[in-house]
Amino acid sequence: MTKLIKVQKGQDGAVLVVGLDDALEDAKPVPVMDVAEVVVLEQRIAQEGTSLYTLMTRAGKAVAEAVCQHAPVGSRIVVLAGSGNNGGDGWVAAEDLAEQGYNVVLITRAPAAEIKAEPAKTAALKAEETGSFRVEVDLGRGAIEEELKRADVVVDAILGTGFSHSEVREPYASWIALANEVCGCKPECSGKGTGEGAWLIAVDCPSGLNAQTGTAAQACIRADETITMLAVKTGLLVPEAAPYVGQLRLALLESE
Repeated sequence: MTKLIKVQKGQDGAVLVVGLDDALEDAKPVPVMDVAEVVVLEQRIAQEGTSLYTLMTRAGKAVAEAVCQHAPVGSRIVVLAGSGNNGGDGWVAAEDLAEQGYNVVLITRAPAAEIKAEPAKTAALKAEETGSFRVEVDLGRGAIEEELKRADVVVDAILGTGFSHSEVREPYASWIALANEVCGCKPECSGKGTGEGAWLIAVDCPSGLNAQTGTAAQACIRADETITMLAVKTGLLVPEAAPYVGQLRLALLESE
């Protein structure tokens, strides 16, 4: 089981690991890195013998663990998966949740075989082969809206830390708009859903947010919770990003 660490700032501005009781007295610092530094870290980890595919598997399972903390087995889970490695994390999470007995649907722009990024393609093909969850390719807006309305938890695995543009292209901009409209997160994203919609979990960073600067595109996920991997990215901590990040937790992706 991957340990998920709650992250918040102390009174002195330091970024801290916080225990379940939210006490800051015994909190410890957590790693904070630029996006480029995380890429270098991933490469170093791979050179030391832990493949990027293994890291993706751990990341997906960390997301699945977060889902389990908000919904009992049998709940409806919708994963919005992009075509990059952030989407690969979503495929792994979908597979893991389905194996645990959750009712999972993964919505994607293209089937697993057409994914070009690695290790996302390998992870997606493996997950698809299990046949344990439903995969919907290139759904229309109305169909996606209905899936989101029936969901108990929605996983945003559309765009990752590589996103740095001012606009999100279609169809992802529409997916983001629908998720924000249908899911239960509040505009100020206090970390608690309204109770009217699904709990919204972002993988690594909310889609549409620049993880380096914290600048949000016009279409940007307003998550209830963000599970970031390996290290906290600098952009997740700027005040302007808070309405999009929600509760912030860190998965170090260490060996189990």
